[in-house]
Amino acid sequence: MAATAASQTAYAGRPGWAWWVLCVLATAVGGYGLLLQDARAAKAAVPGLPWLDPVHFAAGGLALVVGVWGFRRDVLARARQWHRRLGQIYCLAVLASGLAGLVMAVFSTGGLPTHLGFGLLAVLWLATTGIGWRHIHHREVVPHRRWMVRSYALACAAISLRVELPLLVFATGSFGLAYQIVSWACWVPNLLFAEWWLARTDHAGRWRS
Repeated sequence: MAATAASQTAYAGRPGWAWWVLCVLATAVGGYGLLLQDARAAKAAVPGLPWLDPVHFAAGGLALVVGVWGFRRDVLARARQWHRRLGQIYCLAVLASGLAGLVMAVFSTGGLPTHLGFGLLAVLWLATTGIGWRHIHHREVVPHRRWMVRSYALACAAISLRVELPLLVFATGSFGLAYQIVSWACWVPNLLFAEWWLARTDHAGRWRS
């Protein structure tokens, strides 16, 4: 029993290398969004609503930066109030970014494939986050954790897009085609990976024996 307790303490206190990689990527991409570099680099996506771009990028960047800390078990164990506050900020950021992104998807470049790809991403991001919030509101911790994993996997579409888009442009030789593909490729694999990971870990995120 003592060995088990020590193992759990060590697990809670030492995040793995994967978390550090994700933290660096989330901070870099999220910080870029918070600085509104994306909004400055492109013209307004929605005619007559130029403020939607800054809202989407800044709130999305905030969600990325804040959300990664929800995977730190030591933070949850030692500072539950801080975890709760970060969760509230994350949910509000997703609400703002997701709603703005949903409107922007209708006007996205690339036609119907990108309208559907980015639109469905926004809907699922809002839905998974809302379900996760509802579960923790009812003190249902395990389903809350599972839905927030799905939510953050969708948030990481911002990271995937920036990695995949230049590769797809190089591979296809066409920005338009690459943009259509990435509107799905930036989030579908993320969500599939989240489901795979959830199926193979327990409620604390440890690999099942």
